[in-house]
Amino acid sequence: MSIRGFKAALAYGEKLKKFKDADAAERYFLARKDKLLKKFEKNCAKHSLFLPDYSVESLKKLEKIYFNLCESDGFAGAGFAKKEFESAMSMYFGEVIVRNNRDAKFEARSFPFSKDKYEFYVSKGLLSMAIADKFLDLDKRPDNVRKNSIFREYNKYFK
Repeated sequence: MSIRGFKAALAYGEKLKKFKDADAAERYFLARKDKLLKKFEKNCAKHSLFLPDYSVESLKKLEKIYFNLCESDGFAGAGFAKKEFESAMSMYFGEVIVRNNRDAKFEARSFPFSKDKYEFYVSKGLLSMAIADKFLDLDKRPDNVRKNSIFREYNKYFK
């Protein structure tokens, strides 16, 4: 790792939440996931946005709804702040992975460059992917011209 990369990793680690141990981190992340998904399901039903059925195909619909909300500045009308919706999308993505892959699971992992800091992952076999806030500012990513990166990412790693 370059010095620049190492400094970036240290700076990122400073922003992570501190926990007593991995169990405490995992309890926190799972509770956060459940809370976000509960609100997500409730608001999606209330505003007739999307039926979160946790199927792989639903990822396409989710991303379409997201971009519609971005273009219409409709997050508040749907009961969300933009960042909160993006965080819920990240958790939904993780839940789709776990529900559709028998060996997949959620786990908290310590961040190697900062003591007592943890990240939230989905793991399957030798593959682990950090998912907390994975899709923040998805609308600003230049590599998502077709607006289907969430579905493509699932298929790339978990199909």
